Order: sequence, then C-alpha cells, then structure tokens
Amino acid sequence: MSARGFEDDIPVTNLDEPDEEEFRIDDEDDVHSQPLDPENLSDIEIRPSLFKRMGSKLKELFHFSGNSRRPFEYLDNIELFDHNHSISSSSFEDLGSVSTDQITVSKKKPLLRKHLFGLLIALFLGFLLGSAALASKQKLGKQQGTKISKKPLLNNSTADFYPTTLIISLDGFHPHYISKELTPFMHQLFIEYDSCAPPYMIPTNPTVTFTNHYTLVTGLKPIYHGIIANKFYDPTADERFVNTNNSVALDPKWWGGEPVWSTAEKQGVSAAVHMWPGSEVKFPNGLNPMYVDKFNKTEYLSKKRDRIFQWLDLPIEKRPELIMSYVPNIDTIGHKYGIAGEHLKRELRKVDKYIKSIYEGISSRKLEDIVNVIIVSDHGMAPTSNSRLIYLDDLVGEKFMPKIQYTDAWPLYGIRPYNDSDIVPMMKEMRKNYRKDTNKNHYNIYLKDEILDTMFGGSDSRYISRVAPLWVIPKVGYSVVTHEEMKRKKDMYTPMGVHGFNNSEVLMRSLFLGTGPFFESRLHKKNTKLQPFSNIEVYNIICDSLNLNPAPNNGTFIEGMSIIQQNNTLDEKWKDSRQYPDVSFATEVLDVESTYDILWSNSTMEYEDVDYNNDSDENNEEEDKEEEDQDGNEHHEEDNDNDNDDDDDDDDDENEDDKHKQEDNGNESDSLSKEKGKSHKTEGKKGASGSSLWDKLGDFVDDVVEEVEEKIDDFKESVNKGQND
Repeated sequence: MSARGFEDDIPVTNLDEPDEEEFRIDDEDDVHSQPLDPENLSDIEIRPSLFKRMGSKLKELFHFSGNSRRPFEYLDNIELFDHNHSISSSSFEDLGSVSTDQITVSKKKPLLRKHLFGLLIALFLGFLLGSAALASKQKLGKQQGTKISKKPLLNNSTADFYPTTLIISLDGFHPHYISKELTPFMHQLFIEYDSCAPPYMIPTNPTVTFTNHYTLVTGLKPIYHGIIANKFYDPTADERFVNTNNSVALDPKWWGGEPVWSTAEKQGVSAAVHMWPGSEVKFPNGLNPMYVDKFNKTEYLSKKRDRIFQWLDLPIEKRPELIMSYVPNIDTIGHKYGIAGEHLKRELRKVDKYIKSIYEGISSRKLEDIVNVIIVSDHGMAPTSNSRLIYLDDLVGEKFMPKIQYTDAWPLYGIRPYNDSDIVPMMKEMRKNYRKDTNKNHYNIYLKDEILDTMFGGSDSRYISRVAPLWVIPKVGYSVVTHEEMKRKKDMYTPMGVHGFNNSEVLMRSLFLGTGPFFESRLHKKNTKLQPFSNIEVYNIICDSLNLNPAPNNGTFIEGMSIIQQNNTLDEKWKDSRQYPDVSFATEVLDVESTYDILWSNSTMEYEDVDYNNDSDENNEEEDKEEEDQDGNEHHEEDNDNDNDDDDDDDDDENEDDKHKQEDNGNESDSLSKEKGKSHKTEGKKGASGSSLWDKLGDFVDDVVEEVEEKIDDFKESVNKGQND
C-alpha cells in the first residue's frame, strides 16, 4: 500500500443534506462557573420550542369539526426565521367554520350564545395554558443558562440598528505578511487605527483549515468538536471523513459542539454566514443561520464585499447582527507558490484593498459606533522543498506497508493498520528504522496516547477513536511522502506551501485584529495590543461582543466577560524572542519590512529600499494584466448584471479563479510542477534557529533509551517463547 494523494484543505460545497442527528448543547445553570463536560458535548437532547408545544396543546384541547386540511401553527419570531411566510385568513378558517346556510333562524341566537360562551372558555383556557407555558420556559431558560440577548436599539441617523459584529477569516494569512508596502491599510490598522490586536494568535493543532475554523466558532479543541483533521477515519462509524467529499462531510454527525451562529439564533440574534467551513451543515430544530452562502472558489473579492453590505442594508427585521465571511485567497496562493514571490505580493495587495473597502463601506454608512469588525486567520504557511522529504515506506518497511489501511491527516501522518494486533510490531519496526534514518532530527514518531493532549487537546472525549494509533509528525517545512508518490510527481514535490505543523512554530501563527465599539468600551484605550492568545478564545469574544451567553467551551469566560479586558494588555516593552521564519534551513521570505518587525522584533534585518506610495490602482491593474498573461487563458465569467461601480475592483480581481483553484495536492499538473521548479531552490534568507547542542544531546539520550527498551522487549519475548516451548 502507498500513501494517497492529499486533499487541499478547502471548504466543501453543497452542504444541503438534512440529517436528524442532533449536535447541540443545552446549557446548565450558571454554566460558566461549572467545569466543561467534554464527554457529553453532543449528547444532550433539545426540547421542542415553546410555541410548538403550545400549538400541540391547543390542538388537543380544541378539536373542531369542519373542512380543515392542516393544523394551525404558531410560529416563534416569524421575522427571524421565515421571512416569506404569511398568515392568511384561511389559516384561521382552518380552526373550524360554521356554514350559515345550515343554521335555521329559530336556532341562530342559541347557537350564537353557545359559540360565544365556548369562545370565552377557550380564551380563558388559552390564557392559563400560555401563562403556564411561559413560566415553564422561564424556568427552563434558567436551568439551561440560555437567555434572549439584550439588544439596545442604536441609530446611525438614518435607520435603527442592533449591535452588529462582522468576522472576516483570511485563510492562511500570517501576521508577518502585513507591511506598509504590500498591505498599507492593514498596516495602518495595526499602527494608527483604534484597533485591538495581539502580535499573533495561536492556532489549534493540527493547524489545518477545517479544524481551526470550527474551533474559532465553537471555542472547542479538536478532540471535543470532532473535526480532528481535514480527513480522518472513524472506526466507530466505520466511515471516513474527507473535507472535499460533500456526501460525507455534510453529515451533522461529524460536527460536535455548538457553533456561534446556533448560539446566536438560540438567543434571538440572527446570523448570516458567507462560505465559512461548516456553516452549510444543516442541523435540526432551526438553529442554523438565517442566511448561508455556499462556497464558491471563483468568487471575486468585490462580490464578497457587496454581499456583506447587502446584509447590512436590509431593514432591521431582516438584518443579521452576526455576519461571517471567509476569504481563501492567501491560502490558495501560499499552497501554489509558497511564502514569498510576486504572486503572493499581488494577492496581499488585493486582500488589503478588500479590507479597506469594508471599512470604507462601514464609514460611509456611519456605522463605526455600531459594527464591530474582527479579522482572523486560521494558520500560517511553511515552504516545502525536494530536499526536505521523509519517506514513509522507508520508515514503515516493506513488511508493514501493505498492512496500512488508512493514513489520516496531512502533513502529519496518522497510520491505521488493518488489524490492531499490528500496532505494536509496526511501531517497533518504525523505531528501528527511525534510528538509522539520517533525517531523524526532522521528524518524530509517536503512539496515539503520547500526543492526545498536545496535538488534539485532550484525552477524555467521545471522539478519541478518530485519532489514529500511530503518528509520524514532521518538523516545520518537512514533508512525508512515499517513493511511489514522488515517482507520480516526477520527483518534484508539490504543493509549494504547506501548513498543519505544530502550533508552536512561528510559521504557523495566525492573525487577530478587532475594531469597533465593543473593543473601545471594554479596553478604554486607543490602539490596544493584547498578549498572544489561543484561537479557542474567539468564540467567547464574538459572544461577548453581542451579549450572548456562550455554550460550554474550552475558552475563557469569567464573570460574563471574554479575555478582552485591560488586564490582558501587552507590555509596551514586549519584544518577540523569535525571528520569522525561525527555521533551521535557508528559505526565501517576502523582501519587505514587516509591520510585525517594526513593532515587536529584536532583529536588525536589512531590507531593500521601497517606495511605500507606489501602490496605485493603476500599477496594480498592470500587475494583474501581467499575471493574467502568465497564468494562461482561464477566466472567470461575471454575471451580466454587474454594476458599473464594481469595474475597478473586478479589474483587480481578474483571473482570480486560477488562484482560487484548490486542487487535490497529489495530482498537480506537470506544467504546474515545471513552473514551480525554480521556486523550490533553498537559497534565500536563513532562519534564526538551528539544532543546538542540547537538542543533539537530547536526541542521543532518546536513542539510548529506545535501544535499551528494545533490548528489554527482545529479552521478554525470548523468555516467553522459552516458557511456551
């Protein structure tokens, strides 16, 4: 058996298959003062809504005769959940009707009195039933810790608004990418704007897209929300999750925890989600976003901007207060071209213009004091090279390669033998071959139990079976392959950029930046820098900004507040002890002065002189035209009804579909491989860290210990064999 090709970690599409399995959590009383019960995050039953139960009771009490073809339904908050529904007079006629043609004049008055008396009784009983039901709901709300969000009514001088939070995810955007030359607006956000930001945010292991995007919206570590990688096998279900296989990945059974859009809808705050991984999975009980946009890899950035403002421009009864948008551009370019070069520079300029256009749209609508903006990324990116390869078949050996049933995750490698009885002997063989490998300093091998806490976040979850029993974990910048795979790729490793490495690596760091009234009121300070924090905190931050009561999660929520507090601000003298990219091999990085380095680096790196004002639309349009000529004849066809106002932005976005193609990493075209050949040289800026004396000494001790353990195992086997004989 050989390792299979790799799926790009891109969102799946067409998440439109309903499923009856429930995933949500019912909150406990005073939920945030109680410990998280990760074992039961997905098992608690949700009761039917109050009005559904009231409707059922009324139907039982009053069974009228007549020509009714359907029961009367009382809809909870029709403005939030069903904008197309209307209650016509026929709905009330269905309760039962009396034909005047069948009533004689002599009986009309007694019948009228009878019906009036019955109506009074019905109204009285309905009042009692409604009061009891409301009391029951209030009691249940206290037991579950739920609440209806307190929403102050605000005004921008032309319309009423509820407090609103917009979250934008820039997939694969490393905080070191921000610079005055390439991203002047985001540079301004960090340097001058009234923003709240840590130097970097710490992603969750493994640092891949689906895992981290679902952690961002649930506040849960992967082992507790279930999406432990972009692809994995679940022996309990005897099924394989692959993020690009819609028929499998869209099933709610894979997704645990409570995403923030469900938390919001549960508490009367409507949500709109644009292409966020996991948002298209349909869960029961109506706790899905009010609006959901399916993933479209060829969508222009101008269309993403327009979609956000379409929602913000709706009337208040239809307007979402939680808006989430996903931007895959930088991740796509990083996979295709690596962490340096003109393609990345060009895309960074485009994304910066997109972010600027969002802030300009908010300002033109006078919504600066109403809308919070949170910009995040899920992970960074690391370069790859033909000189940094680890061969799985050499490590596992010819005897055991055919015994592998599945390889999970990527670039980490989880190994599942067909038979559990092969786990121990396979690991023994791997350790033996590992000691002989000249590349052994660049990766490690583990049993599942050795890495559950560090790599997946815990060891007490119902999803533990989804973690493979054996693991090969490469150091950042190294890739696990097989000889057969490299033969298929004609000895040219692709993709050019990879993520998924340990979240402690500098190259894997992610971005967080917040602006708006919530951050200003909470911190009482302009341009505040926070201490670096984990992305499990983002869910609570979103809830805090909208006055929502979070579901149980792994983040911090003390006395009704997230970590956005003055006691978490960064020391003004703080400097980063590590220098980007902090790797032991030579690699090329962007040849511009990073905003990060200006603020927090101790380095004295020199950069070429650059003209920071040379970022005109005209120059960018010329660059985009050059890129179009280089990349080929693929074009994205716009709809015929495009507004003329979008022309400039759409010019900047020409040929964007080519960058957004998120292909299977194992099947890159030959032409693409040739194009990337030059970029795979290892010349460039050398990283700051290398193997220290202590590292080498530690490796030597590990080798000695493992060799002694192997001798002991061999001795035990010989003793047992002698006893059996």
